[in-house]
Amino acid sequence: MGMIKTKNEIKLLKKSAQITNSCIKIIENSLKENITEKELRKRVDRKIRSQRASLAFQTLVACGKRSSIIHPKPYATCKRIRGIGYIDFGARYKGYRTDITVPFIKGKINKKERKIIETTIMAYHIAVSSIKLNHPCWVLFQKVNSYLKKNGFQMSHGLGHGLGLNIHEYPSIIMPRKKKLIGKRKRRWEKIKKMTFQENMIFTIEPGIYVKGVGGCRIENDILLTSKGPVILTNSKLIEV
Repeated sequence: MGMIKTKNEIKLLKKSAQITNSCIKIIENSLKENITEKELRKRVDRKIRSQRASLAFQTLVACGKRSSIIHPKPYATCKRIRGIGYIDFGARYKGYRTDITVPFIKGKINKKERKIIETTIMAYHIAVSSIKLNHPCWVLFQKVNSYLKKNGFQMSHGLGHGLGLNIHEYPSIIMPRKKKLIGKRKRRWEKIKKMTFQENMIFTIEPGIYVKGVGGCRIENDILLTSKGPVILTNSKLIEV
């Protein structure tokens, strides 16, 4: 039942998305400075908290080779931001959480890094344009992953997940496992396999590519699915300075 949001839940999630969107200009302006990962993180966190909201989760900033890890620890360092990278963050407003990842390029990058960025962005556009009511969620994952494989990459995590009072809810936009499972795990995967896109779902779309020793890219936005199609609630985009 939690997959389908009520009118009030949609209203609260839209407000949470609005707070999250207010951070994007700060990110863009900050990247023009000689800023560290930690300082960028502080500025985003401060902006969220200044709007009667809290953090949906620990803000993550990674650049250079650190960006080749999906969730690197520590979440941010004193390293000056250079090259490719991303900031993964979200707001929590009256209990409802958003989750976005903003990819960026600061300065010059090489051909390998450029291919990672361009392929990830294209995978995102393919995913959003392919969302259809009543279609199985896992089929969308399969389509995007096929595109990545044709370009020499593959998805290392789910393509998306539901949002609400928890940062990870159903639907799960992943490929159901083929190997034999038993008990709770089997029932969970059977449930995921049957999930379809329904009106008033709110979920993320977040393709990512991660190449060890080179770097990584992830772009993530929060989407409301209506009877007329997907409505993108957050404004994540590639920022290049």
